[in-house]
Amino acid sequence: MQIADFDTASMHHHQLFRDAKIAMLTHRVLFHMQLTATSVDEVEEALEEFADAATQERPAADFAKLEAGETLGF
Repeated sequence: MQIADFDTASMHHHQLFRDAKIAMLTHRVLFHMQLTATSVDEVEEALEEFADAATQERPAADFAKLEAGETLGF
């Protein structure tokens, strides 16, 4: 639906229009910064889990126990 009489072109140079535009852009930047901060936190947690898993002693896998010429029988 279009409203023929609602033309904002004449308002583009008014202070209120600029303030509204800056407010929208500021909100958008802050929103994306929050998303980035959340992603950074998730990556840090994943790296900590990876580091913990890499340092834990685990029993050797079956394929590591094979002698030369042996197979797992698949």
